[in-house]
This record gives sequence, structure tokens and C-alpha cells, in this order.
Amino acid sequence: REREREMEMVSAVSQHPPVTPSVKKPVTRPTVEYEPTVWGDYFINLPPSIAPDSRSWMLQRSEKLKQEAKTMLRDENDMLSKVGMVDTIQRLGLAYHFEQEINEALNEIYEARLENKDLYAVAFRFRLLRQEGYNITTDEFNMFMDEDGKFLETLRDDVKGLLCLYEAAYLATHEDVILHKAVKFCRDDLKAKLNHVEHEVAIQIAHALEIPLHRRSKGLESRQYISMYETFEQRNDQLLELAKLDFNLLLSLHQEEIKSICLWWKELGLATKLTFARDKIVEGYFWILGIYFEPSWSRARIMSTKVLAFISYLDDIYDAYGTLEELQVFTDVLQRWDVGALNLLPGYLKIYFIALVKVFKEIEDELVKEGHSCRVDYLKNGREERREHVASTIQCYMKEHDT
Repeated sequence: REREREMEMVSAVSQHPPVTPSVKKPVTRPTVEYEPTVWGDYFINLPPSIAPDSRSWMLQRSEKLKQEAKTMLRDENDMLSKVGMVDTIQRLGLAYHFEQEINEALNEIYEARLENKDLYAVAFRFRLLRQEGYNITTDEFNMFMDEDGKFLETLRDDVKGLLCLYEAAYLATHEDVILHKAVKFCRDDLKAKLNHVEHEVAIQIAHALEIPLHRRSKGLESRQYISMYETFEQRNDQLLELAKLDFNLLLSLHQEEIKSICLWWKELGLATKLTFARDKIVEGYFWILGIYFEPSWSRARIMSTKVLAFISYLDDIYDAYGTLEELQVFTDVLQRWDVGALNLLPGYLKIYFIALVKVFKEIEDELVKEGHSCRVDYLKNGREERREHVASTIQCYMKEHDT
């Protein structure tokens, strides 16, 4: 019966006009003037960035380059060179093509001993392994400290070593005192040397000083690093070509995703009915894209953007428009997910709740095809802090994974 009521609400969403809540006295609402969206129909009207014939060639060429790169990575016997190649693949945004090969390489790097124990090699290896979750200590850095617990002055001449140590230092835990010291030591020295080193090193220093690698978005980092990497004398041209092809193929996919999201949003009509709220559907997609950009997360990006749009509207309903009395009723209806209590809500909240039910129904219908509809309950039960709902979510997980 509840599902029937949901279906009735979903079918009514496009016909439901904006309604002013019926109140017995004038309602005083907060006055917040948000800027309208700057995007309009830009992404809806955006033509494909890659022609079908070009896409076919790009995919074939990419596959050939991937196989060559896999062979190169597996055949590399020098551990420091292998560290460098894995790092390059990751920073060019190609790691998702080489997950098995990278895992094998990381295990080899972790088990092997470095023949060269200079700062560059030690810091480079440490940063790569620490960022991938390997249990590696900072003990090896003790060789670079003097009797007073300060870094050796001779290290100031090793610019590449300082740069590697600086990047590694941002992976410190609270107990890694030596890495906390390294941040200031390296930063001050790198700033002083910025205008006194060759261009290839200078752009890497400036890049790291602006935002350390550990704090950068992988998708954006890959685009910037491609431009940097192609200026390096000792670059791998096969990886560079693959990175450019892959970036453009990903860009085409992302454009298709945002176009479909904008079409869905326009058809839903929430932005034209609830004009008091911020229309940030495009910005929401960019935010999700910064979390995961790989093709395998395409559906997750689309679903997450839709849910995020409703969260943004919910925020404005509570902070910039709704009255206390309206929101108390709405909160109760929302927490109970009570589609039968629609008549208790004022017009604008009816519009929102109907649209919310519709989008969750769409997501559930898509996930049920793969037996994952239980995941929708994780979203509906956003009130997990209420203990009576914890058990049901755990049971849902156990059922889904047969545990």
C-alpha cells in the first residue's frame, strides 16, 4: 500500500504547481537573495567533444599503449625506477588501468631494500608506500638527523630530495615528529631555492608549495601534471600519450554525464518551483567528480549528484525559508518517510517531498536490477543515530552480502 501511495505521488510531481502554504496569518520568512545559476542550458546544448570515428581510434590506441606500459612496469628491475614509474602513472591519472600491476609493484618495492640510501630515494619510497596504506615507519629518516635532532645542513644541497621529503611529510601521523619538523625545514629551503634552480625543478617546487600532492584532487592533479610532465626531459612518451588520450576520453564521458544530469534536473522542475533555494546542480556534480573521476564510478557520480542536489535544497529549506512550525512537521514526516502525511505539509514542502520520493524511487528501480536496492535504505535512514534503526541497516548489509 505504501508503494502505491509513492507511485501516485511520483506521477503527480510534474503536474504539481507551486503552492503558497495556507496559514492563518502572514508568514515572515528570512530574506536571502541567492545568485541564479550561471550555467543555464550550457551543458545541455554542449556538442560531443569526440566524434565516433575518433573515439574508436583513441580507444584502440589507448589499449595498445596500456599493454606496452604494463610490460614496462613488470619488466623494470631497478626499485627506484619502479617507484618513479608507479608515481608517474598515478599522477597522470592512469592508475585505474593498472591496479593489479601497481599492487604487484608496490609489494616488490615494500619487500625490497634500496641500494641507494640518499634522501631522494628514501623519501620517494616512503611517500609512495605510506600513501598506499603500507605500514612503514619513519625510522629510515633518522640517518638524516644530527645529534641535536635537527636535519643535517648538507641536505640543503639536495633539492630533489627536499622536494620528496616535503611531499612525504604531509603523510605524517601525530606520532611522526620527524615529519612535522620536515615540513618547515623543507618549505623554507624550497622557497629560497625556487628562483635558483632549473625550470623543470622550479615548476615542481611551485606546484608542491601551492598545494601538497596528498591534498590535491586526483582528477585535477592529472590534468595539471600532464602539462608539467610533457616539459620534462626524462619523460616516458608512451605514458604521456596514453594520459592525453585517456584524459580526453574521460572528459567526453564526464560531459555526457553532466548533460544527462542537467536534462533530468530541468525535467524535474524543482529549480523553477522552489526559486528561494540555490540551483547548484552543476557545482554538485563537480564536487562529486573531485571525489572519484574514474569511468567505473559513472553511475555513482550521477546518483550522488542527484542526492546532493536534494541535500542542498533541504539545507536552504531549513536555513533560508521554512518557519519553525512548518519545519517541525516536515522533520517528523521526513524522518518517518511517511508518504501518507503529505496533506500535513505546506505547498512548497509537498513539492520537495514528492520530488524526493521520485528520485529515490528512480535510484531504487535502477539498483534493484542488480539486487542492490537495499542500499537505498542507507539514504532513507539518515537518522542512524537513533538506535532503533541501527539493527535494520546491519541486517540489510548482511542480507546483501550473504553474511
